[in-house]
Amino acid sequence: MIVSHSFLTQGMDTLVTFNPISVHEEVTLDELLERLYSTGFHHWPVVDDQQHVIGMISDQDIVKAATERYIANASREECRQNYQVSIRSFMKRQVETLDHSGSPREALSRILERGIHCLPVTKNDVLWGMITTTDFIREFAYSSHPVRDIPVGETYDTDPQIVEIDTPIDEVRKLFIEGCLSYVLVVQGDCPLGVITARDLRRHRCRQMARTLFDGGLGETSKAIDLLKTTSCLQRTSNLGQAATTMYEQQINAVMVCPRGEERYGVITEEAILRRICQMELAIQPETTGTYY
Repeated sequence: MIVSHSFLTQGMDTLVTFNPISVHEEVTLDELLERLYSTGFHHWPVVDDQQHVIGMISDQDIVKAATERYIANASREECRQNYQVSIRSFMKRQVETLDHSGSPREALSRILERGIHCLPVTKNDVLWGMITTTDFIREFAYSSHPVRDIPVGETYDTDPQIVEIDTPIDEVRKLFIEGCLSYVLVVQGDCPLGVITARDLRRHRCRQMARTLFDGGLGETSKAIDLLKTTSCLQRTSNLGQAATTMYEQQINAVMVCPRGEERYGVITEEAILRRICQMELAIQPETTGTYY
C-alpha cells in the first residue's frame, strides 16, 4: 500500500519564505519603483520599527500610483520629483495576515477566497515570513499529491481572449481593464504563440515608469509579442503536475495548451491548479487527515 500525505497538512516551514524583504512607510514611490524594476518582486509587507505589519504594497499599487503621477514629456528631474511621495499615501492598510501556527491548507483557502497572491505570516504579531501562490505551485510540483495526475484537459480555459502578435500593448492593456481579464492568448493567425498575464503587463508598465527616472521618457511602444516570456505549451493529456512544474521552473503563472487535431487550444493557470487542489482538500473526510491510499 502506498501512502501519500498532502503537503497542505504539513507545517508552514516547508512553504513560507522566512524574513521576507519588507519596507517602511517612509519609502518613496521612486525608490520602490527602482526596486521593483531590479528585483522582480511583486509584493512588499510594510512594517513599523517593531516589525509589526501595518500595510501591504503590490506592483499593482505601484503602477497605479506611478501612472497617476506621470507627466508626458517631463524632464528627468520633474519625473523624480513627481515620484518622491511616500508609500503611506497609497499602500493598503487593511492587511490579511496568518499566524505561523496556521496550516498551509488554511493559507491557500484564504488566498483563493480573497483573490490575493500572498499572505504575510506573523509570529507574536511580528512579521515572520511570507507565503505566496508561487510557493504552493513549487511545493505541489514536486509532491505526490493526487491532483498531479489530473489531465490538463479537465481544467484549462478553452475560450481565452485572443490578441494578435502585433497588437499594441496599450490596446492589450485596455482589453484587460474593460474585460477584467487575468490573461490573454497571443496568436499569429491560427497559431497560438504564448500567454500574457496581468502580472506581465504590470511588470512592463513598471519598467516603462522606471525609465522615466533615468532618461525622462517611456521609450518605444511595445506590441503583444514583446511581452511573451515563453512559447512553452502543454497537451491536453499533460497532467497538472507537469503544468505546475513548467510554471515554477519558468517563473510564469499561465501556460498555453496546444492540443492536436481539432481540439481547442487554450490556457491553464496557476489559479486553476490551486483551486483543484483546494477542492480535493475540502472533499477529504476529517478522519483521513490528508492521507491518500
